[in-house]
Amino acid sequence: MAKKIIWSILIAVLLLAGGGFLYYGLVFYKAPLISDEDRASAMLMPLPASLEFNGNRFEIDEFFHVKVSPSDPKIDRAVAQFMEYITKQTGIKFIDAQTGRKLEIDVLSETDGIQQVIEDESYELNVSGDKIKLNSSTGYGTLRGLETLQQLLITENGQSYIPTLKIDDRPRFPWRGLMIDVSRHWIPKEVILRNIDAMAAVKLNVLHLHLSDDQGFRMESKVFPKLHESGSNGKYFTQDDMKEIITFASDRGIRIVPEFDMPGHTESWLIAYPEYGTTTGPFSFGTSTAELFSVPMDPSKEELYTFLDAFVEEMAGLFPDPYFHIGGDEVNPKYWDESESVRAFMDRNNLKDGHDLQAYFNFRMNEILKKHGKKMIGWEEILHPDLGDDVVIQSWKSQKSLFEGVQSGGTAILSAGYYLDHKLPAGKHYSIDPLVLPGAVDITPDTANWVMYDLKMEVPGNVMETSLVIFNKDPNNIFGYLALLDDRTAFTGGTIEGEQLTFDLSTPMGELTFNAFLSGDSIDGHLAFGLLKFKSWGNKSGGSDIPGTKMPEIEITKPLTVDEQNRILGGEAAMWSEVVSAENIDSRIWPRTAAMAEKWWSPAELTTDAEDMYRRLEIVSGYLADRGVTHKVYYPEAIRGLVGDDGYEPLKVLMDVLEETKYYDRLATIIDRDTLYFPDMVLDGVADAARPESPEARLFNKQVDLYLLEPADETRDALITQLAVWKSNHEQLLPFISGSEKLEPLRNLSSGLALLSVIAIQKLSNSTLESSGTDEVQNTLDLIETGENGVLVAVAPGIRKLLME
Repeated sequence: MAKKIIWSILIAVLLLAGGGFLYYGLVFYKAPLISDEDRASAMLMPLPASLEFNGNRFEIDEFFHVKVSPSDPKIDRAVAQFMEYITKQTGIKFIDAQTGRKLEIDVLSETDGIQQVIEDESYELNVSGDKIKLNSSTGYGTLRGLETLQQLLITENGQSYIPTLKIDDRPRFPWRGLMIDVSRHWIPKEVILRNIDAMAAVKLNVLHLHLSDDQGFRMESKVFPKLHESGSNGKYFTQDDMKEIITFASDRGIRIVPEFDMPGHTESWLIAYPEYGTTTGPFSFGTSTAELFSVPMDPSKEELYTFLDAFVEEMAGLFPDPYFHIGGDEVNPKYWDESESVRAFMDRNNLKDGHDLQAYFNFRMNEILKKHGKKMIGWEEILHPDLGDDVVIQSWKSQKSLFEGVQSGGTAILSAGYYLDHKLPAGKHYSIDPLVLPGAVDITPDTANWVMYDLKMEVPGNVMETSLVIFNKDPNNIFGYLALLDDRTAFTGGTIEGEQLTFDLSTPMGELTFNAFLSGDSIDGHLAFGLLKFKSWGNKSGGSDIPGTKMPEIEITKPLTVDEQNRILGGEAAMWSEVVSAENIDSRIWPRTAAMAEKWWSPAELTTDAEDMYRRLEIVSGYLADRGVTHKVYYPEAIRGLVGDDGYEPLKVLMDVLEETKYYDRLATIIDRDTLYFPDMVLDGVADAARPESPEARLFNKQVDLYLLEPADETRDALITQLAVWKSNHEQLLPFISGSEKLEPLRNLSSGLALLSVIAIQKLSNSTLESSGTDEVQNTLDLIETGENGVLVAVAPGIRKLLME
């Protein structure tokens, strides 16, 4: 957790994602067979590989029935769930009919045995006026086809029907997952079950449960009961609970992959069994700010492996999935470095550093897992040259480790770019592709024309060491790379005009801009991401004109072979729960995860149109609410919890255009506490009610872009009407803000939005506008766009464009 915060503060998640995109052969399918007309009519998510409407209807009446051949218990249960949903949506009471319109399901093989990573999930769906035909090779294809049929159901004007069509569908990637952290804030069984059902609705097939961390051990162990008795504060899954979850998921074609984090993030383990720690403890819940990296297990203790062997044996008997996740992230080596016994062990075994020691631990764990019939998965920190190619790497910081993993012969899963707790818009997640490597260096060095600068970069509370290499033969086409931490981010198309250097880094998260003044051998400037600017300065340290200096070697990223592409299993969204509770977790997962599900299921050629994705995302959001997901009902309930009924309307007007701040902004504001124990944090404030993405703000910003591109009275009037609402809302909301501890943090944002709305109305009305460039306006724009107290005003980009362009 702490390392994630540091990465956020340094904006490393952005910089590591920077650079030009390298699109490698996305060759899984032929060109998809969906016409523009059919796509515009589709209300499905994810989109199928091919789809063709033919303009008629399959009417549903009380005689509608389903015939399955051959009979399969799992399919029978899926059909019962399908009919239950149809009944709920249509209100029709179906009779036990043998004649009339029907759904015929033909399955070539039964769905038996333990679900594997590679399963045939393809299906064909033909809907005519009098019959629906669903064909699949396996029951997994049948399950996916039934989910498609449920989304196709339309009820209007008292009639229920499914459009007549033909679909031929299959997934692009075999691993399409969601990770839920149940350790930081406890997420109980009923929440997990409804989210499993929502996952099935959008064809996800892996639920990865993060079951242990510093804040809690959330799985009952009958072999080592102190783990859950001492390490959970009474909040954990019993083995019977987990069996119910596994069965529920299996019926929906979803695998449950358990994660028990080790050898770091193990405070809850060591509270129960301190003898396996690198230090003697004592260990307790609640972490001081000086101990953000918890004490890890001691890999030099042979008895640790005896303990873990017995634990894995028990869990392997409970979890049927072939895969077992050991975590492996954010291990603090300082405790190993400070231990005489650990250092002696490393010397005896020729282990030069903590990375080698963790690799030794991972090797031992892999042997234990294989002994009990499991395959090992770990976060990207476990990547090591000596690690076998039978281990799956889960990349979370950048896709560099994803490519390294498969290019060294292993397999990998992508989570970088899919972190739900970053609170990014669905469109940002939708732009990330597992086969596209951001941050890749693909430039050809010019050894005769280069300059290197050693830089320092100032970020809040830190000064970082960086370096910059530029190839400067053509001042109108400067290219090179910026090195930050262990990564290099390439750029092209920079310029040097006089003594001013400027270049952009294109990233999935947005554009980074570097501006600097060159004076002799010195450089002085800043790196900017939106409103965030980080001062950067330094000196020339090498170049083609400096004898004796050598240009740093640049590792050119190699394209993936077809075999390497196939060993990228897919993607997994990550829902960490430091500032997420059982009450609002649905609103943080959905509907954004549906966009990722489409990215991993649908052909790549169909996942480039973000506007069409958003059109269908709104439809699937309502569909998920019908399935029981609470993301829609939570929002108004949370607003009422903040203000009551009397102030609901003015608060909602403001909340509708607020979003929770991005990345780890909220975590950065709470780590200064004397003690930090996430499960004790009550999450009932404004930031917890705010949504990760505001549809209203997105619409307003889109209207602004449209107006600036093609000014029209109708668009202008719509903008003025909306701005007038925000102009007057502050005065209506102010009585409820005053005296309210929870609402007081909104005062500045509310008043700032009102002020800027007044000025924007003046400009749109062609009135005299002398105040748009004042310091007050600029500072107010900066305030609402950056946000404070965990929320930001998401219409700020649109208002800024209105005032400044």
